Amino acid sequence: MKRVVVITTGGTIATRRGPMVGGSVPTLKGEELLALLPRDGIDLAFEEFSNLPSSHLTPANALELSQKVEAVLLSPDVDGVVITHGSDTLEETAYLLDLTLKAGKPVVITGAMRTAASSGYDGVVNLANAIRVAAAAESRDLGTLVVFDEEIHAAAAVQMLFTQARRAFASPDSGPLGRIEGQRIVWHQRPINRLYIPCVHLELMVDLLRLSQGADQRQLRHSIDDGAAGIVIETFGSGRVPPWWIPLISEAISRRSTVVITSRCLVGGLGDEYGYVGAYHDLQRLGVLFANHLSGPKARIKLMVALGAARSVRDLKAWFTA
Repeated sequence: MKRVVVITTGGTIATRRGPMVGGSVPTLKGEELLALLPRDGIDLAFEEFSNLPSSHLTPANALELSQKVEAVLLSPDVDGVVITHGSDTLEETAYLLDLTLKAGKPVVITGAMRTAASSGYDGVVNLANAIRVAAAAESRDLGTLVVFDEEIHAAAAVQMLFTQARRAFASPDSGPLGRIEGQRIVWHQRPINRLYIPCVHLELMVDLLRLSQGADQRQLRHSIDDGAAGIVIETFGSGRVPPWWIPLISEAISRRSTVVITSRCLVGGLGDEYGYVGAYHDLQRLGVLFANHLSGPKARIKLMVALGAARSVRDLKAWFTA
């Protein structure tokens, strides 16, 4: 019999309305979730990591969770791990786990968009599907997976696209890895270019800036003056900034801040053929790093992990060109 350990962190999947508060809060425990699940011939164990909304979690919490998962997976009796998590920052935790977990056993994150008191509660089916995926031999060596609304997504690709819909998560650039169809798991593709970074601590001084039309440089100036170790900029299109941003990006690099460029667009990589000031060629000339096909929040997580683990500039460059 396969054995799957479910690690709970809180979130909507564990939420119900409390008598002493004006709304729903995470209160469901592992044994209460277990009582709701169908019996699928899988041996389950529940461990609590936290019981918080995911908006309260930090990257440091996520790295601690990664270390706990790694320890659980070392047991020869454990075939896979499922993590229940709030939707708000699920994709960031999933990606940090994907970068920092070396074990090939399946790791699956899931959650819910409806509370346990709602008639449309989706927590049970999402959790049951996540457990089924974690127990499947075909899920090995795929990195951290996200299971939501009967779809399986790679941690690097998945994004939350809807604020309240049950089908909140999708992989807009590549599509899902597979789907759960009844009792069957149907696979369509495998994640490519997965990256492992051996990390025991994070660099927390990493800022994320998003460009908009006519944006001035005040936020960038604050990041430089505050001594940010890393700055991620969500640029226009495939890697373009206003011309008045170029001198400050150059200054940030000269003051030993690592600048990473990604796009504010949901789909597509970086690079263009334009010759005007502020286009891709200018950023490349300055020596920024590029986070192709990563959202801004994920690029920030990657930079936190990379700066925390890097022993040289060569390491950083290698991880951002992988």
